[in-house]
Amino acid sequence: MHQRTNEEWRESLRATGTSRDLSLTDLRACVYRAARFYLQRHASELGRLQTGELDATAEDAAQEAMLEVLAKLDHFRGDASFLTWASKFGVTACARMLRRRQWRDLSLEGLSTGWDAPLARMVDSNPEGHPELTAQRREVLQLLLQVTREDLTERQRAVIGHVLFRGIPPNEVAERFGISPGACYKLAHDARRALKRAIERRGWTCADALAAVAGTR
Repeated sequence: MHQRTNEEWRESLRATGTSRDLSLTDLRACVYRAARFYLQRHASELGRLQTGELDATAEDAAQEAMLEVLAKLDHFRGDASFLTWASKFGVTACARMLRRRQWRDLSLEGLSTGWDAPLARMVDSNPEGHPELTAQRREVLQLLLQVTREDLTERQRAVIGHVLFRGIPPNEVAERFGISPGACYKLAHDARRALKRAIERRGWTCADALAAVAGTR
């Protein structure tokens, strides 16, 4: 790879012809290495991904990163080396791809039936120490399960269950349901309000419920 100063990187990538082509080749190699290294470090999140698939994923991430680097070239301030700055785009692109891979096989059936699994596991857990707080925590988690099942619509239940309890990005849930991200956020907002009212009708405040859950983590 040809050594360049930060300013030389900017100038060559804004230029045309051979100089730009060489810079693009070197830049792609850099962001690819960053993407490949990130994937190797997060191999446990990739399941049975084969070496060829890993390489292809790194290539796709490098392509996304290249486009972002060129689009944001004017935002580079020179606080770090240009290649360090550019490598971060490769890492970010890989992180996005891992999230997409994590949820791409999520089915509508899974959305409607599996939303309560994380809460159910928390209810069944029995951490040692602080028995009073543990009992209160179990009560609050059972309450959340109850009000979610009884006071929300099926669609609200699925959306808030997966967004809040499983941590699935709202845009991924929206895509699986075939609705817009805005509609998904509206469903989640309405579901949160319904949950708040239901919790308060049962003699709790949301602040107390959250404090009880957080107290024994």
